[in-house]
Amino acid sequence: MYRNQKYAEAIKFYTLGLQMALQRPAWEPSQLVREEVHQLYSNRAQAHMHLQNWPEAAADAEASVEAKRQGNAKAWFRRGRSLVEMGRLEEAKEWVGKGLEVEGEEKDLVVLLEEIERKISEAKAAEA
Repeated sequence: MYRNQKYAEAIKFYTLGLQMALQRPAWEPSQLVREEVHQLYSNRAQAHMHLQNWPEAAADAEASVEAKRQGNAKAWFRRGRSLVEMGRLEEAKEWVGKGLEVEGEEKDLVVLLEEIERKISEAKAAEA
């Protein structure tokens, strides 16, 4: 659905996938479940971003990071971008900074942080 740009439908399927993943038997390896859950949350965040559902995208990206903190630069980026789109620049700066600490100098996060810092500077200059 996502590839066909049917984002609302994709969100429904990602939600169904999450429900199924979270109902796996307790005897299954938790790492397997975490891997699956982080990917589903991250993908659903991306679909929400296409629909400009910024709060939902931010929440899903954060849930993805909670499931898998390291090696999840896309989710760090998606929450940061969503926070920027909501005008929550200081929070976005802090979030992306943490993402860079975890992921290292990941290019998309570096570029996003530069954008955020520029927007903060512009906002302060406009206030003066």
